[in-house]
Amino acid sequence: MEFHQFVDDGHHSHAFYDMPTAPYSLSEKLRKPDLMLLPSTIKAHLENHFPSLIIFHGEMPLGKAAQCHFFVPEAENRTRTYILLFGQAKHPAFKLFGSTYLKFGKVVVDQDADILSKIYPDTPQKIKLNNEVGMDWVRRNFESFPDVVEPNLSK
Repeated sequence: MEFHQFVDDGHHSHAFYDMPTAPYSLSEKLRKPDLMLLPSTIKAHLENHFPSLIIFHGEMPLGKAAQCHFFVPEAENRTRTYILLFGQAKHPAFKLFGSTYLKFGKVVVDQDADILSKIYPDTPQKIKLNNEVGMDWVRRNFESFPDVVEPNLSK
């Protein structure tokens, strides 16, 4: 991931980055034609509204998409996620395969759940990468919620 900018505005933030997608072989694309919709890189803008809404804005050659992820706590250790997907086609193929983009929403949720399950809050962090500033923003807001802490993570 090529991280460009993070804008910290308290419980609201923006992250701008280019996200490479996994390379797929021609045989994989022929078995799953929806993989042909994925470019090698997605220009991404992540808009965060703590604690319950994330909007992923993505631009691809075939069109623009916005995935709205709503988080609804159900129990102390369980949260339900709802996704609304909006798209604007630049190419007829986007309209033809539009429903397959819903599957990509599941991929995003699965990846996020995997990342969150691997975080160890009591382990001291020895190095910090510039694309981790978003997780620092989430951690800071969870620790101080509902108070807004002075924004200081903008890059």
